[in-house]
Amino acid sequence: MSSSPSAPSPADEDHRLIKSMVVRTLLLDVLERDIRTLDTLQLKMPEVYILSLTRIQNEVLKEMLTLRKQMRTRGVKVLEEKRQVDGIETQYLCRGYLQRFYMLWTFARNEVKKELSRHLDMDLAQPL
Repeated sequence: MSSSPSAPSPADEDHRLIKSMVVRTLLLDVLERDIRTLDTLQLKMPEVYILSLTRIQNEVLKEMLTLRKQMRTRGVKVLEEKRQVDGIETQYLCRGYLQRFYMLWTFARNEVKKELSRHLDMDLAQPL
């Protein structure tokens, strides 16, 4: 006699997808703020910097689209993101299970910095 099938519990891959989505959402916010700031500065060629950051925005949006497809395939759906004083909390549904993902701002900042440096093809470990 076989037991009735049940929804598999959330896996590390599901958490990785949520983390990646949260980091990219934060990165888009950073890029948007930086583009607005660049537009107000007295730079000789602001369009070059703005175009570069806009290109990264487009790449991040494409990555987020891919992540959303993976999430849909795995039965993962973000329900709510709450930005709090010490971090960001994401509630999501994973194959019927309500889950919570929490990231401290210090960790989030480092993850966003790593992601941005990857898009800029920079190694943060190298000295200036």
